[in-house]
Amino acid sequence: MVAKVALHKVLEKIQSRTLSEKEAHRFFTAKPKPGMPFDFDIGINTDTVDVENAPSAQALAGPMLRDAGIVLDFNRIAATAKPASFKRKLPLIAEGDSWFKLPEAEPVVPSTMIDFLQPNFATMNLAHWGDTLAHMVLKGQFWPFLKSSDVLLFSAGGNDVLGGGELWRFLELFDVDHAKASDAPYYLNPDFFANLNVVIGTYDALIREVKLRTPHVIVLGHGYDYAIPQDNGPWLGGPMARQGLDPLHRPALCNAIVKVMIDHFNNRLKALQGAHEKNFRFVDLRGTIKDTEWWDELHPREAAARKLSAKLVKAVQGLPASGDTHESPFEAHFEKMVA
Repeated sequence: MVAKVALHKVLEKIQSRTLSEKEAHRFFTAKPKPGMPFDFDIGINTDTVDVENAPSAQALAGPMLRDAGIVLDFNRIAATAKPASFKRKLPLIAEGDSWFKLPEAEPVVPSTMIDFLQPNFATMNLAHWGDTLAHMVLKGQFWPFLKSSDVLLFSAGGNDVLGGGELWRFLELFDVDHAKASDAPYYLNPDFFANLNVVIGTYDALIREVKLRTPHVIVLGHGYDYAIPQDNGPWLGGPMARQGLDPLHRPALCNAIVKVMIDHFNNRLKALQGAHEKNFRFVDLRGTIKDTEWWDELHPREAAARKLSAKLVKAVQGLPASGDTHESPFEAHFEKMVA
């Protein structure tokens, strides 16, 4: 039997930047958090880590793994090719949710779009699973980095559009007279559209602030793909079943309802591009992920993430050539984060 590692040794590895990806998977655990779409409950793996003298260990797990993720990203950047081989002069800044960043923990999670993007584009990944759009904007940790970049990759709004784990609030009760997939629009109630207006308003305000504070920066945002509700799924299937929309017995209808919701969000984002032609680009990811390529209700498997990343790469390549911000390099900002 392999000896357990003391919790303080794990912390030392994070602080000294010597933690490996394999060790992160061994030391931490992650499981879906039913109350929050795109989020996970993070724990210390007590099979590999000694927490006997650390009564608050599990409470520290989330912050520790978040810091570990920053360290691992830093190490990946340091290990990549020289800047001259990257396809843009300036680094990209990624902010977002679990479609950009999944926890480095057991069970081993799939790579994300950003993981596949990083070998070709120096990318600072500030994303964190479970973050809502409002939280990202309020926290604003990306602002210092935009002084050294001209592209902000943005993955946000999914948690908000799905009601933060209470999707049922946006759905009408099942009606036998509206049982066909073509009846899906019937089930979106006024609360869904009111909430969508708030989400798009927050998104719009962010783009306007980017235009004001860092006019050289272009935001690239997306609206996800057509997720598939699962029987008793923590984020989609369970809340839908509460309204009598059981994905086990009515999969076509439930899938169609989610599709309509995703389409509404994407169409509103596409309209934002028309309103902010210089500072916002909408990346349409719909129709990319096959039914068999979902890792869970909301996250793609690696094969799908690679295809999604290819669309993101194409969007980045279509941007104007990088300029020069004349600000301190993004590595300097990164150093402050992990100091």
